[in-house]
Amino acid sequence: MVLPENILEILNTLNQAGYEAYVVGGCVRDSLLKRDCADYDVCTSALPNVVQSLFTHAIPTGIKHGTITVLTPQPVEITTFRSETTYKDHRHPDRVEFVSSIIEDLRRRDFTINAMAYHPNTGLIDPFGGKKDLSLKIVRCVGDASQRFQEDALRMIRAHRFCAKLGFTMDNTTQEALHQNSKLIQWIAVERIDKELKEILRYDPYEIENMTQLLSKWMPELELCKSCAQNSPWHDTNVLHHSLRAITFLTPFDETLALALLFHDLGKPATKTTKDGIDHFYGHPLESAKIADRICRALKLSTYQRKLICSLVKHHDEKLPLRLRTIYRFRIQMGFDDAWMQNFFTIRICDLKAHSLKGQQSVQSVLDFIDFYEKNKNRPMSFHDLKINGKDVLTHTSFTGKDVRKVLQRCLDLVFYDPEQNTREHLIEMIQRWQVI
Repeated sequence: MVLPENILEILNTLNQAGYEAYVVGGCVRDSLLKRDCADYDVCTSALPNVVQSLFTHAIPTGIKHGTITVLTPQPVEITTFRSETTYKDHRHPDRVEFVSSIIEDLRRRDFTINAMAYHPNTGLIDPFGGKKDLSLKIVRCVGDASQRFQEDALRMIRAHRFCAKLGFTMDNTTQEALHQNSKLIQWIAVERIDKELKEILRYDPYEIENMTQLLSKWMPELELCKSCAQNSPWHDTNVLHHSLRAITFLTPFDETLALALLFHDLGKPATKTTKDGIDHFYGHPLESAKIADRICRALKLSTYQRKLICSLVKHHDEKLPLRLRTIYRFRIQMGFDDAWMQNFFTIRICDLKAHSLKGQQSVQSVLDFIDFYEKNKNRPMSFHDLKINGKDVLTHTSFTGKDVRKVLQRCLDLVFYDPEQNTREHLIEMIQRWQVI
């Protein structure tokens, strides 16, 4: 490993004071994979108070668990060798004991590919075969897999995240232990689940097919979609695989839109009917939107994310005839702004690209509408675009109260279809005429 200068200085400072010190975990793994290392963690035989005394700019960010953060140009966490005992909440250790051996420290870690340490003078320390597992492209727990998951249930979803990010598979023992302990995931804060889920969707959405049982507390519909065939000329796979395929077309990746695509067809199993051997899913967008709303609330997403996701899911199957009336309905009647329209187009295209070859033919019609929309989106779309406002209505007519809004709406309807009429003089003349009528 070629270590940054600040990391070498930290190791040297600890070594010169008579202590062992190593870089450990993800940076070692990524270096062996010849991937860029985002950050470096250091572990040492020095106790936390000693570490803090050795560095001028050090803060006790997790001193209870032996972690001191040294403020170099990029903050570096230094943690004392430790072992952990009993995990009552299947997440956090009840007690941490400091140990003198790097091997004992590595023994408590989750997966073999993360249980390696390195020092420039001693080389790689790999007591559990992490380097071999990297070459085999497998995720394997350190020691007893079932015990590792019972200690920290978040490790189960992390195992899937590493599979997705690295393109690895789980070894059979780890996979079986995960299956047996999957119900323990309920102990994990939903915010942590959400964070890991979004990373999996970013790296490899298809990994979700291996996680339907694990995610069933929040999204039981995933399992139903996985077994829901779509016998139709427009589809060539089950509902879940179609949704995950749609996410692969999301470039650049956007976590909110990825969730919208994951949820967009969740209502299909409940609405499925079959006629003459062809499956139909009438009303599935509305049903999917209801499910999406429940999941968004369960995952504690922001109000903005929830509303956007549910709206996109509800309208994802909309037809788009090349008429101004279509733009009017979305932008004025439904009140969607241009940013929403761009998100809608993205969802629509990703969805259609994930159809069968026959279904993919509809992509061109969406592209045609996008071109039509771009040519016409500078028309007046809101009251702010009008050359008059409510004060003008009150000043130049006898309209009052709720009628003012109705007058402005009528003006907007007029100038949307004929923008040349959007002049102050003309609109005042028009509203005065409406007053007489």
